Amino acid sequence: MNRAAASPRIVPMLVVACVVAMIGGCRKGTPPARPNVLLISIDTLRADHVGVYGYRLPTTPTIDALAGRGVRFADATVAWPKTWPSMAAMLTGKYPKTNGIRLHPRRPLPADNVTLAEALRDAGYATGAVVANMTIGRKFAFDQGFDQFVESWAEEAKRAPDLAKLETTPGIVKQFTNGRLVTDQAIAALAALHGTGKPFFLWLHYIDPHGPYVPPKEYDDLFVGAHPRIPVPLEDLPPYQRQVDPATGELSNDVGFYMARYDREIRSVDAQIGRVLAALDARGVTRDTLIVLTADHGESLDEHRYYLEHGNVPYQTTAAVPLIFALDGRFDGGRVIDRPAGVIDVFATVLAATGTPLPAGVASTSLLPLLDGNGPGPAHVFMEAGHVEPFQLVARKDAWKLVYLRAAKDREWLASPEVVLYDLARDPTERTDVRAAHPEIAAELMSALVDWRNTTPRFPRDQWADQYQVDERTQQMLRALGYLE
Repeated sequence: MNRAAASPRIVPMLVVACVVAMIGGCRKGTPPARPNVLLISIDTLRADHVGVYGYRLPTTPTIDALAGRGVRFADATVAWPKTWPSMAAMLTGKYPKTNGIRLHPRRPLPADNVTLAEALRDAGYATGAVVANMTIGRKFAFDQGFDQFVESWAEEAKRAPDLAKLETTPGIVKQFTNGRLVTDQAIAALAALHGTGKPFFLWLHYIDPHGPYVPPKEYDDLFVGAHPRIPVPLEDLPPYQRQVDPATGELSNDVGFYMARYDREIRSVDAQIGRVLAALDARGVTRDTLIVLTADHGESLDEHRYYLEHGNVPYQTTAAVPLIFALDGRFDGGRVIDRPAGVIDVFATVLAATGTPLPAGVASTSLLPLLDGNGPGPAHVFMEAGHVEPFQLVARKDAWKLVYLRAAKDREWLASPEVVLYDLARDPTERTDVRAAHPEIAAELMSALVDWRNTTPRFPRDQWADQYQVDERTQQMLRALGYLE
């Protein structure tokens, strides 16, 4: 095996060794009352492709090691399985219908929201971010409250000779948004924030597992043959995802081919997260830092006839994401919390862990009592999904999941009744409606869902701006990532 082929297997193992050594050196002592915060969100990372969530392939050695020293939520749900509404909910502690960022039309984040960065900055934190997805960039006002806000693609894209190729060459967009670039910028941001002498908040958003799946070349031999062939009509695959299989020289309609590439993307970003954690340790601030790792949504691969996409279905493939909290000296390492939680709850949890007041009007619930092992979590978890109004609604309690498909078009293409109840403990792939067998559970969840829908404040329609127009360069990058038709 040549050096390039061996590197994906060797480098992550070295990263894990560093992380394990870091764990041993950082357990002693009490964390500060106002810890630093490192928030890592990974685009399009479904929970069941992460090792500690039961995946059969070694995609995430670094994330697995982080979970080993922290607390892992086994059942975490996003507020909406699409990047900008999901991340807006996480950063404001408000559901999309309240903060003004729903799926369509795409608008800037309204300034009257108090973001996590604004709350921490006002509490004396130095704040910084490095983001690799333009839908959560400056043009969409996600920079609110950040002293430093780095758009990973910005400088590289300026030097691009022909941006028109973004729409015709799958994966070329990744040269501007790849994890190595994000990590290089993150390490520089970490140095600047640490140099202020203040506690810091650093948010990193990696986009690597998002399609088109074009992992770094050194990962080309990883997971070869790990997935069976799953041929589907080529037209069922999103145009921006279609790639030529080097083995055939033809556009591939094999979902197994794309699944292997998706897993390689996850392994590559996992290695980059290892570099960030190593940089944190090199500065001697690991013990003083709350580390939160999650994702904006998952990805439907070959499930429910919805291929290589997210956002338009309410199922666990796109709704369930990893959620890990680590704070040495406070949280018991290796704990797993089975009860459902929402990524929206990151907002209140970070503020509680840093002793920062919670702004008024938020729906986020602090998970700190659960993390400390001495309190309850949220009674229910809610999610919206879909491209068609009225949007799909989801309510969760324990292993039960109620799906409410309000639009006839959704019911038709998903071949589903209007209301469905799943028992995820027995049916994790959501194939069997058990509402008739458990009418009392369905009624309870529907009552909670209706109450949530009726009582959750709605962003005033008269304050919604018209659809935001972005420049042609940004539009080209959005099209290359499948965000624009």
